[in-house]
Amino acid sequence: MKHNVHVGIDIGTTNITTTVLDLGETAVPRSQSVPNKRIPTGESFAYAQDSHAIEQSVYSLLSRIDKPIGSISITGQVHGIVYYDAVGKAVSPLYTWLDQRAMVPVGGKTSQDALFEETGILLPSGYGLLAHYANRRLGKVPEGSVGFCGILEYIANRLTGSLSTCSDPSCLGTYGAFDPVSSEFDPTVLREVFGNAGHRFLEASQPFAIAGHTAQGIPVTFPVGDNQAGFFGMVSRWESSALISLGTSGQISLFSQSPVCPDSMELRPFLGQGYLHVGATLTAGKAYETLQKFLMSVYQAAQVSITDEEVFDLMKLAAVASTGGDPLVVDTRLNGTRKDPTIRGSIRNIGLDNFTLGNLVGSTVDGIIGELQAFSADAADVFSSVSRIVATGSSVRKNQLFSESLNRVFDMPASIAQVDDGAGFGSALIGAVATGDIDIDTSRTVVHGMLGT
Repeated sequence: MKHNVHVGIDIGTTNITTTVLDLGETAVPRSQSVPNKRIPTGESFAYAQDSHAIEQSVYSLLSRIDKPIGSISITGQVHGIVYYDAVGKAVSPLYTWLDQRAMVPVGGKTSQDALFEETGILLPSGYGLLAHYANRRLGKVPEGSVGFCGILEYIANRLTGSLSTCSDPSCLGTYGAFDPVSSEFDPTVLREVFGNAGHRFLEASQPFAIAGHTAQGIPVTFPVGDNQAGFFGMVSRWESSALISLGTSGQISLFSQSPVCPDSMELRPFLGQGYLHVGATLTAGKAYETLQKFLMSVYQAAQVSITDEEVFDLMKLAAVASTGGDPLVVDTRLNGTRKDPTIRGSIRNIGLDNFTLGNLVGSTVDGIIGELQAFSADAADVFSSVSRIVATGSSVRKNQLFSESLNRVFDMPASIAQVDDGAGFGSALIGAVATGDIDIDTSRTVVHGMLGT
């Protein structure tokens, strides 16, 4: 007997991925991906992707699914925007979260600075409201556009053939100037961004709500941010677990019913169940890669031929063989922090005998994990109930040094979520809840049964 499957679509910056969840099976769902490439625009400040190509990739991936589909849910990259016309079709590329148009001076002032001067609110470059504000000042709002939204809302609209005026609060927060407690945008910012008073932007949908149906009658949920979808898909015990993501950068997410969040962290809405307190670092895997590049430069200076992978292998072997002793103290804030981008990294506690390759590699990994562990002190009240780490991301899945460091630095057990795409899996689970196939408590049982996390 064939079960209706639930499909999670993860529209990432690098790949577009589908994860197919069959609640009648116990195996961890596998994912399929296609590349999501950057496109040239002739603008040095732009980081754009083809909105129409993304839509076609989604249709192509969906066509490969050979089971009846019970729901479609979308997650993925946030912050960026795409403009659409009166019938809902894109009239611009997707300007992604990496786009820097807000930092281009107009009349001697960047759009980021101009918005801050007018509203007192500083939005990071790449946030959706700021990107539109910059386009207005640059004269780059596309002709024929009647509005804009994120790529997640755009694809949901295209699948349902509608122009929805709502999205999940987890997505709305990434446009900027959004209060996760009241689920409202700051009216002063909206007035300045859109140029008129009383302008209504996207409004908050209810959690686990259906946005519409495809032409074939398949329910499509309102899209959900990838952080929230990932937590929902990889953590079964919300209150006692910290989700740590280790890729190019690092992130720690803690669940709480309380909206009181430390200044060093960001408060994000979580599917109507409470909040995620999120601390983010700017390097993580990038710091480890920087050490690898340094070692590669030493070999190149000595005219020794060696591949990148061989250097990474050497680093792991040296760290495993290290006999310990007096550790180095490596500050891995090589690109600063979100609060202070001027901070730089350092190596301290160098003695006559401890400046070895193995010690340097191991201490670098500990520094990466230690930067995330520092958030646990900032959020001591929330972290006091945490008794285990759930880890995900390329760094921790490919390198056992990171999982060992998580155990050591946090002094608690760490489990790796062995799933191709945790956010896509979580998105598929959200669809299963939205259509009534399972409830929220059962979804947590599914996560524990399939992933053990």
